[in-house]
Amino acid sequence: MTKTANRYLYAIRTLGEKYLCVRSVDVAHYLGFSKASVSLAIRQMREQGLIQVEMDGNLKFTDLGKSQAESISGRIAFFQRLLTDAGVETSLALQDALSFSWEMSEASYEAFRAMLPEAVGVRPAITRKKEK
Repeated sequence: MTKTANRYLYAIRTLGEKYLCVRSVDVAHYLGFSKASVSLAIRQMREQGLIQVEMDGNLKFTDLGKSQAESISGRIAFFQRLLTDAGVETSLALQDALSFSWEMSEASYEAFRAMLPEAVGVRPAITRKKEK
């Protein structure tokens, strides 16, 4: 999967958690991309068997697309948890987790996860000592 395709899948999943219907225009607005770019990407994802476009324009995941979107979301959650546990503010942790998720190869991510299995929520959050 390309970085761009991952961003689209994550956007569709995120919007789908908030709204009953997700259309191409919603994805364009969410990502800040042109409608033409989104239309092309949606067509490619449809051809790859990741999504279906219903008669009303609603975007729905196929089983493959849903699996990919869940994998991407899990990757983002891993990095966000790791960063928030380290004391990074939640919104910044999400922003950085998104960057890590788009840029890091699957091999590097898997190596990172293997090295830090406790980062998926087993260990308690790190608390910083208050300075006097």
